[in-house]
This record gives sequence, structure tokens and C-alpha cells, in this order.
Amino acid sequence: MSADTRFPAQRYWLIHSLAHILIREMAMSCGYGAASLSERLYAWPATPDRTAAAGLLICTTASDSEGTLGGLVALSQPERLHGLLLDALRRAARCSSDPVCGQRTPRHGEDFLHGAACHCCSFASETSCERANRFLDRRFLLTLPTIDDERVPGLVGTIDVY
Repeated sequence: MSADTRFPAQRYWLIHSLAHILIREMAMSCGYGAASLSERLYAWPATPDRTAAAGLLICTTASDSEGTLGGLVALSQPERLHGLLLDALRRAARCSSDPVCGQRTPRHGEDFLHGAACHCCSFASETSCERANRFLDRRFLLTLPTIDDERVPGLVGTIDVY
């Protein structure tokens, strides 16, 4: 099987990267550890059999009422989710391994598993990630510098970092 046939669509990379930065941010706000939160991704291109999808679900594996110790369910309320998303994007804009992490570009062969992502900024525990921390890249979300200083615009573009 070649790398091209195992390479998910760009929308998957974007949704997966977003889920990881949200898990990291939610863990700081809700009382659960990041390893107790899991992702479920819905991201595929349109085919004759089904329409395109781009969505995510972040849930807990712990069993308590409403899945909330400190407010995991409450974080989904629009007024809280907006602030949480902005904070997650601000954190993802910087990585303590930058510029090495931010300038990492997937190359040929088996080096296609992730781009601008590492344990410092985007990786989640293996119990949280449905793809073992593969197919992540902050550049799908944010405009980050590359090794040749060519800037490819991310979905959100640039964001003011506090």
C-alpha cells in the first residue's frame, strides 16, 4: 500500500488538528485530565454515496452524571466555546519546539504522518486519539512560517498571541 492511498483528505487533517488543540484546552478548563477526553472525527470528502462531512465530538470516558466534573458539557455552550476556541488557537500558534515544529513539512516515504505538530503543542495521549497522533498539522488551522519562509494560509490565518 503506498503512502498516497493511506493519506487522509485535507479536511481530516484540519478537523483532527482542531480536535487536539481543543482537547488540550478543555482539559485545563473542565476538571478532567487530557487522557480522559477522547475525540470522534467525522471528516470525509463527498462521494456518490454520501455528502462531505467535517465535524468532531469530544467526550469523556469517565462515567459521572452529564460527563462533567468541572463543566465539560458547559464548555459546549456557544458563549464559552467561542472563548475556548480562541484560547486554543492562541496556544497552538506557539510551540516551545518552534521553529523546528512549526517548520516541519511532511516529506516522502513514511515521513507523511504529521507536519507542524509535536508533544509540546498538539499530540494527545493514545487513549484520546483515534489515529495515534498521525495526520496532525497546525498549519491547516494557522498561518505559520515554513523553512523557506513561504507562508501558506491556514483556515484561521494568524491570531494575536497573548
